[in-house]
Amino acid sequence: MDDGLKQRLVGALVLLALGVLFVPVLFEPENRRGIDRTTQIPVQPNIKPLELKAPVRNEAIEAVKPAPDMYQLLPETDLAIAAESEKSKAKTQALPASPDRKVLDERGIPKAWAVQVASFNTQKRAAVLRDQLLDQNYPAFTRTLNTTKGRVTRVYVGPKINRDKALKLKKTLDKSLSVDTLVVKFSP
Repeated sequence: MDDGLKQRLVGALVLLALGVLFVPVLFEPENRRGIDRTTQIPVQPNIKPLELKAPVRNEAIEAVKPAPDMYQLLPETDLAIAAESEKSKAKTQALPASPDRKVLDERGIPKAWAVQVASFNTQKRAAVLRDQLLDQNYPAFTRTLNTTKGRVTRVYVGPKINRDKALKLKKTLDKSLSVDTLVVKFSP
């Protein structure tokens, strides 16, 4: 066969295939594919408003007094007398001076001490020890921080306002856990 005839036949077949594909699209009616107009929204329910009864006061419970009756402001002269009597009472009950007598630091945050029991690379191991200490009624908690050696989770017990009490707690924990704990400053 001649090359020109082959090309004509191939071209005719391509045009025939295109005609078979696109002629039905051109003559197809526009609205043949209808839109589903049924709604998926349910019918509005019939809700009746609920009527609540007014609250009834229990007579067995004593009523709260109004604020002016509960709290009375003292005149300034009475305040000075009350302050002086408090100072004299504090002087008679004063304890021997110790370094922990000042409870608040310069920012107004309580000075406190905690006992660092252990330090772990994983939070899971720290949580196990913390839970054991909590089961033994120690106020234990964990803190996670980043160090030069990576992320570390430390287990603490406390805080204690008095350093002496923190040292006693340290001795108790050292004996019961067979570890060497540390007493550190606590910061919230």
